[in-house]
Amino acid sequence: MKSINKLAIILVLGAVFLGACKPDALKDLGMERDLLNSLNGSWKLIKATQVDEDAAKKGFPYQQLDITNLFPYTNFVLSFNVAGGAPTTFATIPGASPKIIKLTTGTWAVDNLKYPKTLYLRNGAATDTVSLGGYPVGAASTLKLRKEKRDFSTGKLLISYTYEFTKQ
Repeated sequence: MKSINKLAIILVLGAVFLGACKPDALKDLGMERDLLNSLNGSWKLIKATQVDEDAAKKGFPYQQLDITNLFPYTNFVLSFNVAGGAPTTFATIPGASPKIIKLTTGTWAVDNLKYPKTLYLRNGAATDTVSLGGYPVGAASTLKLRKEKRDFSTGKLLISYTYEFTKQ
């Protein structure tokens, strides 16, 4: 009988303890970030990295190389213009750096206005595509763009380049 009383007391105390628990109310996160407008402005290249995707896939050493100082990459400047919450025009000034984006001026578009992942740079029939590697919002003040080089016949990803920009 004593063991039944102890068990009943433990069950009652457990029910009271669990009944007292309630989830915290969700806090307001504040205003939604406007990721597209965070791209607006002029950006200067500060770092260029090359990744051998096949070596990375196979776990080989020497998968990644910082190529910033091999060529004058830091001369490259990229400008995006946004109006009315939509992308409008872009311009590139390569200086003496390699042309990481083949087009010098034109219009640009994104795959998703709220959460862009791919940027489409166009000038007439010519198009260049880059992927966003990171948004320049909050504590992350750098813009990261990624370009991929694929085998023409198989479509296999061979090399990728990551470019980090800082706002001017």
